[in-house]
Amino acid sequence: MTLLVASFDSKRSLTEALPRLRDAALGRIETYSPQPISEGPSILPLVVLIAGLAGTAVGFWMQSYANTTAYPINIGGRPQFSWPAFVPIAFEIGMLCAVAAGFFGFLIVNRLPRLYDPVDEADLLRGATRDRWCVAIDTDRPEPTRDLLRHLSATTIEMVSE
Repeated sequence: MTLLVASFDSKRSLTEALPRLRDAALGRIETYSPQPISEGPSILPLVVLIAGLAGTAVGFWMQSYANTTAYPINIGGRPQFSWPAFVPIAFEIGMLCAVAAGFFGFLIVNRLPRLYDPVDEADLLRGATRDRWCVAIDTDRPEPTRDLLRHLSATTIEMVSE
């Protein structure tokens, strides 16, 4: 596999080139830019919501089961199923599950932690956080990829050794 890094002069030229690069199916494509390039909605908020609701339900059930079935104690004449007392703990467990799902989901979606990636060796990426719009393509066909990048008006193309 060969890693090619190309820079474009603007966000518009990069976003216009991305569909053509994806359609060519030359390899794995990653973009590096000073501003986010919209890739569509993320599934992460839905995962956090589901984890929070499931955590709340499990926390409420756990307390209900413990107080009514597993270890029923009559304290002060209150009923066995005193649900208002279960709400704060159920909320806390739901929040804990939502935060954990958000944290680990973020790591999974962004493929972190990555201690080293060969693209870090590219000189073009030095300006990707300031003023460069870059794309990295991990391909096994470097020449057609280089030709397509030239055709799509890439200003600079760099081959990174892996």
